[in-house]
Amino acid sequence: MRILAHLSDLHFGRTDERVVEALLEDLSRHRPDVVIVSGDLTQRARTHQFAAARAFLDRLDAPSVVVPGNHDLAPFFNPIHRLFRPRSKFEKHLPGHETWPIWRDDQVVAIGLDSTRHLRWTSGKLRASHLDHVDAVLADASAEAVRVVFLHHPPATALAGHPFEALAERGVDLVLTGHVHKAHVELIVASHHRSCVLVQASTACSTRLREDANGYALISVEPAAMTVETRGWSGERFHATHRHGFHRTGSQWRHAT
Repeated sequence: MRILAHLSDLHFGRTDERVVEALLEDLSRHRPDVVIVSGDLTQRARTHQFAAARAFLDRLDAPSVVVPGNHDLAPFFNPIHRLFRPRSKFEKHLPGHETWPIWRDDQVVAIGLDSTRHLRWTSGKLRASHLDHVDAVLADASAEAVRVVFLHHPPATALAGHPFEALAERGVDLVLTGHVHKAHVELIVASHHRSCVLVQASTACSTRLREDANGYALISVEPAAMTVETRGWSGERFHATHRHGFHRTGSQWRHAT
């Protein structure tokens, strides 16, 4: 079994430091094998905000992998960088965190995809090149490995291009997203033979709250079973808010009864 911590939308530059410290403490207590961050580490892609995000990642006890969100691209008030080098600060200040990262061991393969579009602020895109990349990585994966894809934009944000069913058809078991600051868990059914689990995280530690409190997900994965625990900020600490169980028969994931 492996434990994945899924964080999103940290928005350094608009964080609540009390929540940041409690989040680090909660992660340390649960000892995930890897921390996956699905974008928007910064509020406006400024140097000091990337430095704060880097410092946060350095304090984690577990390895981390991240992809950029729309807030991590060069802002529109810097049009030259926005057009020609939109991810330059992300790449400079988060060394070792490629825009298409991969984390793997003998039980999990996690593939990061950059769904941002530098000329469209809020909407994302799942491109044919993303699917080709997923195919190439999974071609060498163990048949027993749980296959994870993480990206910033969920389907609800008018994600252009291929729908997420295309990931399930490729044998992906779990898709992790953020962007809308709302926790959500559901099954994506591609066909009678293929399905995967979608986990959407709320904002982990920023003050940019919408419907949900700050939160993140702890996900326990095995070849034929998965438990998704959403954890929310109570005002004093993080605690479990919901728990979703799934089991797999063949290549079909279903809700556990």
